Amino acid sequence: MQPYLLGYGFTISLFSPSASLYQLCKLNPQVKLSAKGMGSLAFRILPHQTILKTLQMNASTPVKEYLNPWAAFGFVGILQGGVYGQANIFFAKQLQFPKSISYKGMFRGVAFAGSRDVLSQGIPFMLSQEVKQTIFDPIWKTEHESASSKIKTWISIIGTSIFATYVSQGAHNCQIIMQPNQNLSYAEAVQHAWRYNGVSLLYKGAEARVGLLIIVNILNELLLKPAWSELVPTNNKNFEGISN
Repeated sequence: MQPYLLGYGFTISLFSPSASLYQLCKLNPQVKLSAKGMGSLAFRILPHQTILKTLQMNASTPVKEYLNPWAAFGFVGILQGGVYGQANIFFAKQLQFPKSISYKGMFRGVAFAGSRDVLSQGIPFMLSQEVKQTIFDPIWKTEHESASSKIKTWISIIGTSIFATYVSQGAHNCQIIMQPNQNLSYAEAVQHAWRYNGVSLLYKGAEARVGLLIIVNILNELLLKPAWSELVPTNNKNFEGISN
C-alpha cells in the first residue's frame, strides 16, 4: 500500500500548494505575487507537503477500514486542514500578513475542512459509478470493460469532481480565512469572509480547485482505490465499486 500512498502524496503535492497560494491571494487582493513567485514559494514546501499528505492518508486508512469511505474522507478533510494549514501559514509568513501568526493554528477550521472533503472527494469517490450507471449507461450503450465504458467512467469522475468542487468551495474559503487570521472564531471567519467577498465567497478561487480536484479524484481512482481495496472484503457493501 505504501508505494501507492507515497506516489499519491507526491503527485498531489506538485499541485496543491500552488492552488492554495493562488486562492490565498484571491481572497486577499492586497497581496501581489507573480506566477513565478507563486511557483517558487510552492516548490519550497514540496517535501513537507509530500510527507504530510502520505501520513494523512495512512492515518485515514483505518477509518475507512472500520467505518466507511464517507467517514474516511471526513477524517481526511480534518487532517487536510493541517496539510493546507502548514502551506497557508508558511505562505502567510513569507508574504508577511498578518504580522502575528503561528503554526500552532495550522489545524484551525477543522469543521470547515472535514465538511469540505466529505463533499469534494467523497462525492466523486462514492457516486461517480452511480452517475455513470444512471445517466450515461442508458444513453450510451457500451460493453463492460470496453474503451468506451472506461471513457464514461472518467467523464463521470471529472463531472462529479467539478460539481463537488463548487459545492464545497464556501467551506474551503472560510478555512483559508480562518488559518492566517488566528483570532477569528468560526462565526467571525464566515462574517469576515462574507464582508470582503460577498456571494463570491461561495465560488471565488474554485477555478484553481477544479483543476486540483480533478487530479486528486483521478488519483483517488488510480491509486487510492487500489490501495484501499486491498484491505477490505469484496462483499463489504460499504466499499462497493472501489475495485471496479
